[in-house]
Amino acid sequence: AKTHPNVTAVGVNTSATYNAGATDVQDLGAAMATGVAYLRAMTDAGMSIDDACRQIAFTVAVGTDQFLSIAKLRAARMLWARVTEACGASEDARSMTLNVDISDRVLTQRDPWVNLLRITVGVFAGAVAGADSITSPSFEAPLGLPTGFGRRIARNTQIILAEESHLGQIIDPAGGSWYVETLTN
Repeated sequence: AKTHPNVTAVGVNTSATYNAGATDVQDLGAAMATGVAYLRAMTDAGMSIDDACRQIAFTVAVGTDQFLSIAKLRAARMLWARVTEACGASEDARSMTLNVDISDRVLTQRDPWVNLLRITVGVFAGAVAGADSITSPSFEAPLGLPTGFGRRIARNTQIILAEESHLGQIIDPAGGSWYVETLTN
């Protein structure tokens, strides 16, 4: 943190938990517990709470339930802000760096073309929820290494949603939606 202030050194990735069958609530619980364990380890080593908070990046997996995925990601940010507040972090250090990963458990081998729709829903949910980055797999991922076409489609899914649908230009697209706010809470 001292020699490379713009580098994030610690990652909390709950994809394995979610892919193993955890519910969205269990997945967020695992993320928060892991984040707190890392905060404790870093502060015990002498790092300030603010510096420790800035060293953690989260990767959270989403499925095909569009609204539940949006709510899950919004809840993750709210929970982390509350956790870091309780730990004594300043308001500037309470933000969460969030990467969204499309869950392996929603992809199929039998009809990989359906994966195009499932991945698009996950990418859309991540974008609407304000993810800092999104990992979009190839629709062919369950079959093995993707082809050039599969990689191009994975990349273009994000580009189309960001540039042609303008999802990145709206600060909080789901904000104020009674349904999403209720699910988030």
